Amino acid sequence: MRNIILVWAWGTGMSGVAWMLHDLWYTNIVCINDNQNELTDKLEAKGMKVIIGHGKYKVQLWDITIYSEATAECKEIVEARKIMKENRKVMVILNYFQFLGEVSKYFTTIGFAGTNGKSSSTALAIHTAKRILPNFGLGILWALVPSFNTQSYVINTKAKKDIKNIFDYIFTGKKLDYANVKKRKFFVEACEYKRHFLYLDLDYAMITSLELDHTDYYKDMKDYLSAYETLLTKVKHKVLMPKWLKLKSKNTQEVSIKTIPFNHVRGKHNDVNGSLILELMTKLCKEPKTKILSTMKTFRWLRRRMEFITTTKNGAKIFSDYWHMASSIEFGYMALKHKFPNKKIFVIFQPHQINRIITGRKDFEKALEKYDQIMIYDIYAARENLSELIKKFSTLKNIKNLDELGEHFANACKGTYTTDFSLITEAIEQTDKNTVIVIYSAGDIDYKIRKYIRK
Repeated sequence: MRNIILVWAWGTGMSGVAWMLHDLWYTNIVCINDNQNELTDKLEAKGMKVIIGHGKYKVQLWDITIYSEATAECKEIVEARKIMKENRKVMVILNYFQFLGEVSKYFTTIGFAGTNGKSSSTALAIHTAKRILPNFGLGILWALVPSFNTQSYVINTKAKKDIKNIFDYIFTGKKLDYANVKKRKFFVEACEYKRHFLYLDLDYAMITSLELDHTDYYKDMKDYLSAYETLLTKVKHKVLMPKWLKLKSKNTQEVSIKTIPFNHVRGKHNDVNGSLILELMTKLCKEPKTKILSTMKTFRWLRRRMEFITTTKNGAKIFSDYWHMASSIEFGYMALKHKFPNKKIFVIFQPHQINRIITGRKDFEKALEKYDQIMIYDIYAARENLSELIKKFSTLKNIKNLDELGEHFANACKGTYTTDFSLITEAIEQTDKNTVIVIYSAGDIDYKIRKYIRK
C-alpha cells in the first residue's frame, strides 16, 4: 500500500501538511516525529498514525516521503533514497520546501519573505484573500492561526476537489486537469534558510525586513542579501517592500508605510506588514482600498505571536511568542510596554541555535537589558553540533558544554540560566499582578508551559 510519510523534528509546518492532506481526503498518512508535543497529540487524536522516534517505520518502494530540513539524514529518509537507488525507480522524496515548490507551479503564487514578519504577513494576507478574492485557492504558513481553525493553512472548500487533483498529480502522476493550472491563488510563507524560497515559482512576493539571520548557513550580510537578490530575479510580476530596504530590480516596488489601526495586533512593525498587504491586494483584486482595509482589520492574531496564554493565580499575565531574533525581542518589549506602561516585564527566553546567540550576542544583550527580570532557559541547538562550533568560534574555546554556554550568555545578558523547568514554573508562580511575563522560544518550552498550565 502506498503511504504518505511525513517526517519532521518539531515544527508547525510539517504538522500543517499532515492536517492539510487529511483535509484533502488522504487517509494513508504516517506522521513520524522525534518527540511528542502538542501537535503530535492533536494529529493522533484526529486518528492519524503517529510514530514517535525514527527508525520504527519500514519504508516501502512506492511510499511518498516529505520531510523537514532537520530530518534530512534520519533513518527513514536515508532508507527511502537507498530503496530508490537499488530499485532504479523514481520515488517522491521531497523536503518541505521542495514540496511547496512543486505545489506553487500549479497556482498563481504569492510568497511572503523577510527576516521578521513572514508568518504574520502570510496569515494576514490569507485572512483577507479568502474573504475578497473569488479565485483564492490555498494558503500555508509556519504558524497556527486561531481563526484558521487553529491550523497553519486554509483551503478554499469549494476548490478542494480541484486542489486534490493537483496533489494527486504531484504524488502519483495521475491525470492532471489542465483547467486547474494557475486557476487559483496560493499564498505561502517563503523561508530564506539555505535559500529555500528559491524553490518557489513566484508570481508576486513581499519582503518585510532584512537583517542577518541563519548564520549557521549565511557567511555575512552580503551573502544573506544575495539570496534575496536572486529571489527578485525569479518573481514574474511585482516584489513589494518598504523603501528603506533598497533592493533594486526591474520588478521591485517601494511601498509607503501607513499607520493601520489593527484591533488585535500590537506593535508598529505591523504597519509595515499591513501597508504591504494593502498594496498587494489592490493588485490582485478590483475591490476598493476601503473594503480591503476593513477586511484586514478584522484579523486577530497568530498562535505564538505575542499570544496571550493565561493569567496566573497571582494575577500575572503570560504571553508566548515564537520570536528568537534580538530585534524581535526588542519589538516585543516595545509592544508590551505600550500595552502595559505601568507594569514590569519578565522575559523567559529560550535561545534557538548557538550560532545565532554567538554572532548576535551584543544585540541580544542590548535587547534584553530593557526587561525588568530575565531568565534564559535550556538552549535549543536544533541542527547544530557544539564541538564543531567550538572550532569555528574563538569565543567558545573555554566552553565545554551547552550548560556552560548558557550560563555565559545569561551572565552577559544580566539574567539567570537554567535547564530545570521546575525553576521556570516556580518563578512564574511567584510573579505578581504588577508584572507581565513573556516567553520567547522557537524550541520546546512553549509546549511545556502549556502542558503545565493545563494540569
